[in-house]
Amino acid sequence: MDTHDERNINIIFNAPDSLAAAAAYKYYYRQLYNYGRKLTDNNSLIEDAIHDVFVSVWQAHSRNPALDANKSYVYSSFRRKLFRYHEEAIKRMQREERATQNSTPEFGADHFLIHKEQDQQLKESILQALQQLTPRQREAVYLRFYENMQYDEIATVMDISVKATYKLMARALEELKQLVNIPFYLLLPMLRLLLMKL
Repeated sequence: MDTHDERNINIIFNAPDSLAAAAAYKYYYRQLYNYGRKLTDNNSLIEDAIHDVFVSVWQAHSRNPALDANKSYVYSSFRRKLFRYHEEAIKRMQREERATQNSTPEFGADHFLIHKEQDQQLKESILQALQQLTPRQREAVYLRFYENMQYDEIATVMDISVKATYKLMARALEELKQLVNIPFYLLLPMLRLLLMKL
C-alpha cells in the first residue's frame, strides 16, 4: 500500500472490506488520536469522538456517494465532536455537583464559600496564565473563545495559514494547561466562560 492510498479516506467508504480501507482507517485513527491528545488528556472522549466521526461520515457517504470526505472535513468534524463531548462532560459534572450539594444540606455556608474561593482562584490562575502567552497566542485564544471564530476565520484575521492557526492554538492551549495544571476538558469550558465575561 502506498502513502497516497493510505491517506485517501474515501476508500474506507467506497471499498470498506478492502485491505486499503483497513490501512486508511488505521492511518486516520492514529492521526486523529494524536490530534485529540493535543486538545485533551481524556482518552475515552477522544476514542468516542473518532468512532462517531467515522460513523457520521459513513452515514453521510451512504446518503450521498459523491461526497468527498477530505482531510479537513474529517478533522473539523472530529474537533467539533470532541469539543461538544467536553462541554457535555463538564455539564454532567456540574449537574452531579449540584445534585450532591442539594442532597447534603448539612454542609454549612463555609463549605460553599471554600468552593467559591477555589473557583475564583482557578479563574485568576487562568487569567494570569493567559498573560504569559505570546501576543499572537493570546490573540488566537481571544478570537476562538471570545469571538467564537472557526480556525479558517482566525487564519484570515491573523493572515496565516489554517495549519499555522492550529499549531498556534495547540501550543497556546498546551502552555495554558501546563501553567494552570488542569486537564483540557476543564480548561476549555473555563476559557469560554471567562472570556465571555471579559
